[in-house]
Amino acid sequence: MRKKKTKKSRVPLILGLTLLFILLFAGWNMLSSQPEIAKPISKAAEDFTKNPKINNIIDMTGEQARSVKDKAGNALGDTAIPEQTGKLADSAAKGARVLEKQVQQGADSALVRVSTVWHVEETVNTMRSDPGWLPLQKIPDHTRKALLAIEDHDFYKHGALDITGIARAAFANLKAGEVQQGGSTLTQQMVKNVFLSSEQTFARKAEEAVLATWVERKYSKDEVLEMYFNSTYFGAGAYGLRDAARKYFGKDPALLTIPESAMLAAMPYAPSALNPYENPSGCAKRVRLVLKEMLRYGYIGNTEYKDALAQGVVLKNGRTLLLE
Repeated sequence: MRKKKTKKSRVPLILGLTLLFILLFAGWNMLSSQPEIAKPISKAAEDFTKNPKINNIIDMTGEQARSVKDKAGNALGDTAIPEQTGKLADSAAKGARVLEKQVQQGADSALVRVSTVWHVEETVNTMRSDPGWLPLQKIPDHTRKALLAIEDHDFYKHGALDITGIARAAFANLKAGEVQQGGSTLTQQMVKNVFLSSEQTFARKAEEAVLATWVERKYSKDEVLEMYFNSTYFGAGAYGLRDAARKYFGKDPALLTIPESAMLAAMPYAPSALNPYENPSGCAKRVRLVLKEMLRYGYIGNTEYKDALAQGVVLKNGRTLLLE
């Protein structure tokens, strides 16, 4: 007898098509001219998140999703069904579990997200009004290049999205049936830091992509880079480059050296794991990689590279990260 061929799960394909649909639909709506959302709606969104009953509603909805899933499972178990129908039921059950999880995270309601999208400019203006805001022109050139080298060396060449990076990550994610890799540009990272949660779901990645595209239609690359430096978490409780420079080196950003800049550029990758006070060897390894990437893309020459390695990084507490 011929061995029956086992069919692969269609879940990754379904998720991929869903992501594509969300991107196309959201992109069309976001990039088309839209009326400004009225302030009462924004107020309603704010009140919605402060309502103490929201968690109870989410829990109830989650319980209902579980109940529907369990009833469907019992009914299917009592009925003789063909193999294909069984697989379809299994996929539906998995979908129900995913949906339940999404419902339980529902405090970030659609109303709140829409309000956030259409108040980007207001949010950015509020951020810039902070006395600690650091203008891009006060950030050393080598500090900017250190970040670009390790995070997004083509930042000034591509749009809000890096199609090559997204395609590579999308293939791996579809194959796994979940988000495992990122193809995020600096703009996407900034958007995630400022406007979105850090959850790794297809829906959240779709929001990130659309909002990043919208942001680059309103702001220049320099402005986006400035926002990134002021909003990113650099570890040790430091948010923004100014705070990080003072926290680690006890100086203003304008005085940062090349190796110090390389260390700060290394931090957003894993702020806690690369804490130089707690993991000096791991941090030094990442700093060496940043310097190597700076050399690779022509941001520094061989002499500067060797000098930076020899100099090392002297922290505020007197400890030195050895780079050679």
